[in-house]
Amino acid sequence: MGGASVFELNEFVDGQRLRLVSIVFIVLSALAMASDGYDLASLGYIAPELLKQWHLKPTALVPAFSAGIVGMMIGGPLLGLLGDRYGRKPMIVAGLTMIAVLDLIITRVRHTGDLVVLRFFVGLMVGGVFPNVAALIAELTPRRIRGKTLVIVSLGVPLGIATPGLVASRLVPIHGWQAILVVGSLIQLLVAVAVALVMPESIKYLVERGGRDRDAMRLARRLRPELAIAEGSRFAAPSARPAAKGSMRPLFAGALVLVTPMLWICQASNQMANFFSLTWLPTLLQAGGASTSSAGATASLFSLGGLGAGVVLVIAIDRLGVVPLVGMFLVGAPLVAGMAITSLSPTAHALVIAGAGFCVTGIQIGLTALLGLLYPTAIRSVGTGGTQAAGRLGALAAPLVGGLLLGLQVSMSKLPFAPAALLVVGGVACIMLTVACRRQFGSFRVGEFSIAQDAVKVPLDPVAGTA
Repeated sequence: MGGASVFELNEFVDGQRLRLVSIVFIVLSALAMASDGYDLASLGYIAPELLKQWHLKPTALVPAFSAGIVGMMIGGPLLGLLGDRYGRKPMIVAGLTMIAVLDLIITRVRHTGDLVVLRFFVGLMVGGVFPNVAALIAELTPRRIRGKTLVIVSLGVPLGIATPGLVASRLVPIHGWQAILVVGSLIQLLVAVAVALVMPESIKYLVERGGRDRDAMRLARRLRPELAIAEGSRFAAPSARPAAKGSMRPLFAGALVLVTPMLWICQASNQMANFFSLTWLPTLLQAGGASTSSAGATASLFSLGGLGAGVVLVIAIDRLGVVPLVGMFLVGAPLVAGMAITSLSPTAHALVIAGAGFCVTGIQIGLTALLGLLYPTAIRSVGTGGTQAAGRLGALAAPLVGGLLLGLQVSMSKLPFAPAALLVVGGVACIMLTVACRRQFGSFRVGEFSIAQDAVKVPLDPVAGTA
């Protein structure tokens, strides 16, 4: 290739071999997810300490939990749209940096009102990091390992969620609840700096947005050093549809008219169970007589179980697509229902919590991977952000439903029956999603759904004035 060449973009990305630079990108993406996961779980471990120090009822922190989730509902699609417009990398760096700064400010709060406001803005940033990380890694990864890579990256979330419990068990008895946020802030700042210095922008974003050919070619040489890419070479991206970017209309057109709503239902029902565990599980365990240290360690089993699910999905997601998630929904429902049954033996109780985490966190990992596989580049961030926002509706229900049931004097051991029921609903939606993918791709393996032609705004001919 001595002269200028034209490279087909998808073939170029899919032709990569796994190199050290690719592994570095994957690790950084997983760490970014872990940083977000840490913050997702942090308030659940801080809450029991605040309730004791501020002499509050268990329902007093429901507004703070809810504010964070509302922030994520807004931040997912908002920063997803900004990621499609201005790039994935800037949104990731800005989001992680702001989370760290806001968490440090939270260590100084003395009133629930201040906590509510700050948690809203933290949620805004947390919700925006997820879709941009998923989109970035999906667009840097060859198709043959994309599903596995997205699962591996998503393993950062349960790893991050498990960490505050371990920090709480070791540091909170000595340094107080503020230690959870200080440790989290340091992690987030370190990861933000690493992403800013090492992580590239998405090559598909650079090419399809246009105007950054030099940056795209510099990255291309980094990704494919075996190719002699001459000056003046360019990429052809026939699947790009710039006019569709920033619009949610293509998410509900063509074959996606069923896929997107089913993804949203799956996400909402699973997020209800996930956030119920993040919000209430440490409090439920302490209410059952566990100490701060013991409750933190036991609650961490939920996310550690999710790491096991990630290992299974690394093997299964490319071959079986949505099918493993159906089983996780239906098996997870009774396990979630049993998380607060304190009459179980310690070993049985630990297995139930770990099994519930295996299913619930596994579903989340699988859905994150599927979002990177099912949506094309032009709408990947907005598709991921929109699905995450729909999931926040279920997440928002977690603290509200828990607070409502406590107000109705429902016993602690029966609270998890609410998220368990929604997991059954999610299982039905997941079955329908499986059928839709099977019809589209002719097997359990999944691929990208194309953007429907009638969902793309066709520009007017500047001379004739017609399309």
